[in-house]
Amino acid sequence: MEYTMLLWPHANVRYQKETVRLALAELRLMLSRVQPGAICERDEEICMPALKISVSEELSETALRAVGSHSLLYGLMRVDAGRLIPVLGRNAAYLGEDLPGILKYKGKTNEMFTAMTLNLALYAGEFWPAAQQRLHLLDPMCGKGTALFVGANRGYDCWGSDLNKNELAEAEHFFKRYLEYHRLKHKMRRESMTLGGGKSAPCVCFQFADTQQHFDAADVSSLRLAQADAGDVRRVFGKERFHILICDLPYGVQHAPKGGGMEKVLEKSLPQWVESLKHGGACAISFNAATLDKRVLCRAMEQAGFDLMHGDVYDNLEHWVEQAVTRDVVVGVRR
Repeated sequence: MEYTMLLWPHANVRYQKETVRLALAELRLMLSRVQPGAICERDEEICMPALKISVSEELSETALRAVGSHSLLYGLMRVDAGRLIPVLGRNAAYLGEDLPGILKYKGKTNEMFTAMTLNLALYAGEFWPAAQQRLHLLDPMCGKGTALFVGANRGYDCWGSDLNKNELAEAEHFFKRYLEYHRLKHKMRRESMTLGGGKSAPCVCFQFADTQQHFDAADVSSLRLAQADAGDVRRVFGKERFHILICDLPYGVQHAPKGGGMEKVLEKSLPQWVESLKHGGACAISFNAATLDKRVLCRAMEQAGFDLMHGDVYDNLEHWVEQAVTRDVVVGVRR
């Protein structure tokens, strides 16, 4: 049995070619966990970005849910005597499909790429069977919250930290306005997360639900924004709390702290990130290969205690984004 998976188009033709290759890697990883034996390849028979899935029997319900969360899914079709019969579209968003894309700013990571890194971490780890439940997601360099909004749209509990007070305030203001505009039931409270040594990290916590009934029944998700260093996340949020960690490292050397580069940041932060994950949890770290040597990142992750993932899916994620930015992703699991 064959399926055709139509991919979400991109306006940049050069980047579009890269996304097809990345989408294939993401799909192969997903189906390797939920439907072993499925064969995934590019579909060259139609004149639009598409992938082909070949299976001995119909895709299972678990596989269909996984494919429905693929970052670039436009529509899944079953091939029947040359006809394309619609099977499914993108999984319904918990809050609103537009949530991760509305807030625009310079340097923002594309929300579809962010969804891809989330899937890489989810299906590399051991918690993918619970993907439809309330997983815990951490972004230790969350900026204005794109990764948190992607996770919130899946119903996850999402934690983010950043040192930039202004970016956190903008993320908070946007999310509050979004919930109010769409009349989504929610609560917001301010907290102070203890760091030790007399220090604390200010934090805002949102609790919300997709329906009034779920909110009234206390069936809610949460999103937290904490002003804290990436190297303090374990002290801020606690040990072994998270199922997934995703982080898009700053692309330019101008973001590095005085007296050191990104290597110093990683040396301090990665051990905390490992301890923040549950055993079996995974992280996906994206970075600019033009400013950070992949070997340096991999060595730092291994020294911190991550079990790095290798193979065709993981070793061919490098791709062109724009001038001076060639992005790559490294995936690691806490055993």
